[in-house]
Amino acid sequence: MYRKIMVAYDGSASSELALQQGAELAVLMQAELHLFGAIVSTGGMAIGQAAGAEDLLGREGNALRARLAAAASTLRERGLRVEVEAVEGSPAQVIVQYAQQMHPDLLVLGHIPQFSFGHWLEGSVAKALLRSLPCSILIAK
Repeated sequence: MYRKIMVAYDGSASSELALQQGAELAVLMQAELHLFGAIVSTGGMAIGQAAGAEDLLGREGNALRARLAAAASTLRERGLRVEVEAVEGSPAQVIVQYAQQMHPDLLVLGHIPQFSFGHWLEGSVAKALLRSLPCSILIAK
């Protein structure tokens, strides 16, 4: 059923849960697992960079890449086929772009507990994903 599973991952508790569920599905389905990290370069991060703050974007990008590499290494030790990608930009936009390139069967995302599912569905990220993704979405809780 699922041959390529994409997990949106940033190292947060909710993305750790998404990673766990995505990895379990990958084992069951003998699927390829794609870990994807969005290096957020919009909003406050961009304002800080423009104001001459230290290289926050570079530091955040390096930290995310390190978390992705560590997660991939652990999963490979379990025998999973894992690909890793981190891209700078708006999360919804870069998630959709990567998904359109690699054609996953499933995207696994973590649920942010402060928000209800109804609120999530109304958000711009959710709308962009639901409208543009070429695959199913699993919200890990």
